[in-house]
Amino acid sequence: MPTIANIELNSQTNILDNIIQIEHAIITAKQHFSAKNLPLDLVVLPENAFCFGKQGLASQYFEDLKNWCGKLANHYQIHLLAGTLPCPYRPDGTPVADNKFRQSSLLFEPDGNLLARYDKIHLFKATVNDKTANYDEGQTFEAGDTPVVAKTAMGNIGLMVCFDLRFPLLATRLRQLNADILTAPSAFTFTTGKAHWQTLLTARALDSQCLVVGSAQGGEHLINTSKGVNQRETWGHSHMINAFGESIGEPISHEFLPPNSQQDLTDLFKNLPLSHFASTFLPNASILNYLSDEKYPDTAKIVVANFDNDEQNRFRNQINLFASQRFDVKNP
Repeated sequence: MPTIANIELNSQTNILDNIIQIEHAIITAKQHFSAKNLPLDLVVLPENAFCFGKQGLASQYFEDLKNWCGKLANHYQIHLLAGTLPCPYRPDGTPVADNKFRQSSLLFEPDGNLLARYDKIHLFKATVNDKTANYDEGQTFEAGDTPVVAKTAMGNIGLMVCFDLRFPLLATRLRQLNADILTAPSAFTFTTGKAHWQTLLTARALDSQCLVVGSAQGGEHLINTSKGVNQRETWGHSHMINAFGESIGEPISHEFLPPNSQQDLTDLFKNLPLSHFASTFLPNASILNYLSDEKYPDTAKIVVANFDNDEQNRFRNQINLFASQRFDVKNP
């Protein structure tokens, strides 16, 4: 039965600091399943896992980070859904217009190869009762236009990102394309997440009769800009919801060394081979890069579960939604 680690992060703007959190969380999840004589099959990271807020900065390292993710998947022998990365070019290789990016979710195989790329179709545009107030991803990103389902040994994985969860036709379309699992790396605002996050995950699981893996950003994010410090807060509360609408999985302990100890973090860094490699392509990268307007990421949270595809298929047979469907969903 395939095993999944759903990793919640509190990513900040320092890419190397976030990478340290990611690799250490994967090791923790691997150790958890190893103690049960089980492999770790799939790891799902949240939206903006590698850099929160500074999309232009992260885009400069898109190729390096993509290659690093492949090495990570291969080194730890996992399928890795690497949250999202801002990509300066479209899937056909043409540059994104107007100095914008695509919000790309990348799925890697255990051999390190890139199996699938999905570009976020629905871009977040809303007025929210928080310090930011007005959100418009269209100012930074160009929307994708193609649903993506990747075939893997553990089942077919349909890719979604954050605001996509509000559009049931996309989830239904992914099921029509034979998805068994839907991944939803996200960074819901605290306000919208508190109101709608778990409800949306549950609704999309019921719509599609798929396991939905909602990997979230959670906590306070400080973004240094030319106009000062932009503070954002995300909701967190990562969940995995099965086809019956039940929240599954268990949280596991993830004890990180105290971030106020430079020596402790340096010692940890030396024992993280892929994080150490990342420092070779990140100029000016530093461990525990405290500035007056930045913070070190809070401890990652990990939820683990087994995916029972046989049970899911039995449920699908008991309530055969697609046999009863009267509207044909072709375009999300």
